This record gives sequence, C-alpha cells and structure tokens, in this order.
Amino acid sequence: VVETSRLVVGLSTGLMGGATTAGALVGLRLRHAAASAPFEAAGLALLESWRLLAPSPQVAIVVGVGAHVVWMLLWGVCFSVASTRLRGLPLAAGAALFVIVLGALSATVVPGALGAAAQAALTTAQTIFFLALLAVSLIAGVSFARKAL
Repeated sequence: VVETSRLVVGLSTGLMGGATTAGALVGLRLRHAAASAPFEAAGLALLESWRLLAPSPQVAIVVGVGAHVVWMLLWGVCFSVASTRLRGLPLAAGAALFVIVLGALSATVVPGALGAAAQAALTTAQTIFFLALLAVSLIAGVSFARKAL
C-alpha cells in the first residue's frame, strides 16, 4: 500500500508538472505564433531517432506532447520519492534544489530532460521561469496528492 501511494503521489505530481510546463511553453511561444513548435520539434526528433518516416505535423505534435508528459511523469515520481518526508520550507528548498539539478542535467548530459523545452529555444530568463514553474508544480503536486490519500 505504501509503494502504491508513493507511485500515485509521483504520477499525480508529474501530471501537474507536465500540464504546468506544457502550458508555459505554449504561452511563451504564442507571441511568436509558434505555440506548438516545441512539441512538433520534440516529436520529430523522437520519431527520427526511432528511424520512422517523417509524420504529419499533427502526429509529431501529439508525439512531442506525449514525450514531454513522460519526462514530467519521470521527474514527478523522482521528486516524490526524494521528498517523501519533506514538508513546508524544506519541501520548497528540496524542489528548488531538484530543478536546479534538473536544469544542470538538461544543459549538460541529458538535453531532452526538460521535455519539449529543449526544443523551445528559450532565453535564460525564460528557462529560469520554466524551472520555477516546474518547482512550484512539484510542490503543489506532492502536497495535493498527499492530502488526497
């Protein structure tokens, strides 16, 4: 039961992170009339890595959104496991540290770790905003999921 509840907390947290960050990417790119461009590029990159034929833009967008959500689910589960006992200010500090490490990881070893944000050509300020939103959504996701259980 404990393992199941941790998984539920992690998946709920990841879904909240995925929704928040996907919305942020759409909003950041909307003013450039390219709201779906990061998802399309991420989908195309993933499909090309699998050596599949070039799909329609709509298929690439769906694959890109799916890949983004999978990354966020992974980070939601990882964060919920790492923050099992954290509450209040330590939880916020843990989320900040987690996204700083995640940002460093995506800038060095695993460029796709931020999902479609890797394809969004974000400025430094936009990347910080994206990571801050992810941290807040991780905190909210863990808090809401814990209360629901």
